[in-house]
Amino acid sequence: MRSNRSRLLFVIGSFAALLSIRAVTSPAVTGRDSATRALSIFSDIFSLTRSNYVEPTESKTLLEGAYDGMSDALDPFSYYVPASERGAYRAQQSSGAVGPGLVVARRGGFPYVIAPIPGSPAEKAGIKPGDLIDTVDGKPVRNASLWKVKAALEGPENTKVELLVFRGGDERRVTFKVPRARFEPAAVSSRFEGDVAVIKVPAFRKDTAGALRQAIEQAKSKPAQAVIVDLRGTIGGEPADAAAAAALFTGPGTMAKAVSRKVAIPSLEATGDRLWTGRTVILTDDATGGAAEIFAAAVHDRAQGVTVGETTVGMAIVQRAVTTESGGTLYMTVARYVSPSGTPLAGKGLSPDDRVIVFADQSAGAGKGPAADPILDRGLEVARGAVPRRRAA
Repeated sequence: MRSNRSRLLFVIGSFAALLSIRAVTSPAVTGRDSATRALSIFSDIFSLTRSNYVEPTESKTLLEGAYDGMSDALDPFSYYVPASERGAYRAQQSSGAVGPGLVVARRGGFPYVIAPIPGSPAEKAGIKPGDLIDTVDGKPVRNASLWKVKAALEGPENTKVELLVFRGGDERRVTFKVPRARFEPAAVSSRFEGDVAVIKVPAFRKDTAGALRQAIEQAKSKPAQAVIVDLRGTIGGEPADAAAAAALFTGPGTMAKAVSRKVAIPSLEATGDRLWTGRTVILTDDATGGAAEIFAAAVHDRAQGVTVGETTVGMAIVQRAVTTESGGTLYMTVARYVSPSGTPLAGKGLSPDDRVIVFADQSAGAGKGPAADPILDRGLEVARGAVPRRRAA
């Protein structure tokens, strides 16, 4: 009963917030009157809910639901921590609490896994991109604020967190007990598929450009006909490190530009000579996000790299913690990166030149022999001269 009630309160609060936003942005209402109308709508819904809802409601619960609704309407990565919880949340962040290595977001009130970080306990446990998180240590988080989900995942090092997730591919609930532990992201690795060098970049960090340089030198000495850079599942990392790595394929110059309303953020510039001048193919999927999107777009725009696979996450963003007058903290996106040619890298994500549809039975190998890899297979075809199918509509 409590779960149903909290769900309804969340929906009511979110609905009120979204109606208010709509009232402000409505073309029929402009100027000062729009804000007055929005506040009036919010006040009406708030009052009616308190007076007529089937069970008594707390004002605090309704208002926090509205705050969640407003941050949820911005993007899946923005969230609000109320003043009453801010101290505890910051204390946990500074206490050395450790997570299982998951990048999570929220859409429509539901927390979901964008991706496990390569090399993390979560990846080793088998958690997959797209898993919907139902409970954390037995506590429901379906309509929980994003900060509450993040806080629940973290805890003392060397403890375990139990996750119950819904997995869309096979429509079942799966339970995982995942260690909370510090880990090093997986290293850059390379192999050869005949005359094509396949370089896997699991993460962008300060030593990535150096490791990538070594892999390219090896490809040149082979010599390789083409290079495939595999960015599937590559998420997080620093944009500057991605820019330095991309310069090995593009040469010096602008790798991405930041678009912002108020915060001045310089363009991502990189130095150094171009090391690889041959054919380049970049593999992406729905867990390619952040710095990896910046790398892929820069090589695509400036070195004619061909992107193959699935649309990326769309999280090439800059976030800041903004303290509100009430004492809460809004973790908000203040800038979005665009590619050198102006393609937005946030929101809908980077659409590949050659889209590959991957079915659940293919990615799992259907239980028969080694797993199929249609994205790599198509990448190899393009690397060897196949004409890429241009972006699907």
